[in-house]
Amino acid sequence: MALDLLPIGDRVGDRYVVRDVLGHGAMGAVYEVEAADGTRLAMKAALPDLEDGGEAVRRLAREGNALQLLSHANIVAAIDQVVEGGRLYLVMELARGQSLSAIVARGPLPPRRALVLVRQILDGVEHAHGRGVVHRDLKPDNVVVTVAGSVDDPYDRVKLLDFGLVKLLDDAAALIGGSRLTRTGMAFGTPAYIAPETALGRPVDGRADLYAVGVMTFEMLTGRLPFVEADPGKLLRAHVSSPPPRLAEVVAGAPWCTPAMEALIGGALAKATGDRFPNAAVMRACLDDAFLSVP
Repeated sequence: MALDLLPIGDRVGDRYVVRDVLGHGAMGAVYEVEAADGTRLAMKAALPDLEDGGEAVRRLAREGNALQLLSHANIVAAIDQVVEGGRLYLVMELARGQSLSAIVARGPLPPRRALVLVRQILDGVEHAHGRGVVHRDLKPDNVVVTVAGSVDDPYDRVKLLDFGLVKLLDDAAALIGGSRLTRTGMAFGTPAYIAPETALGRPVDGRADLYAVGVMTFEMLTGRLPFVEADPGKLLRAHVSSPPPRLAEVVAGAPWCTPAMEALIGGALAKATGDRFPNAAVMRACLDDAFLSVP
């Protein structure tokens, strides 16, 4: 189905004016819109994709409902939902900045900056998990870093985006609807950041998100992924069965490559969920130890 983009200046719901197209793909688009009070927001639109029974629309509705459960400085906020002309529109906070993927593409980050960013990611993840929301597609493309750069607030700020593959647990599923959108035995997510249990199509919980955070941490520190395979199948098998390289093997001689840093990566990238950090709070405590160990 061809993507039918909204024209600049179009109105949605009589209260949002389209000002720019921020991105688009086969199943939808993200726009910058202006609200009646002049506030600039992001608006995600899903196509009425009849070929798969409207799964993209259902996922966007689930994403909007999940975001309504969340309220955290490191997670993009949901503002509104509009249904108009056979389309669903999710209006969200506009997170201005650079994607983490664009930042990492320039090379490894200074270790202290990397750990500050990871700590904020973990803060957002802990909040989501505490409300029964598992992201399932954490990756640098879904992390925006805003650099304030002012005297009062000179630090990087992180926003987690795109909860389109969200899994709802326990009370969250009961509250907003726990209907299954994925089939048991299928792997969903991005192969470079996918946890072993996800690659195997097994049930997942918040520890799958922590694995993805571990992959991102490794990438931010070294400038490369722990597993580098061009073939997606081989990449999934590496996540399932190949031990990740130790930091010392990739950045030999780096003074920041301390035992505490190795423990951070090892605890996040453990193959078995029982050997992984049990939750974001425990991983954050290990991260804090690693931060203090950096010379």
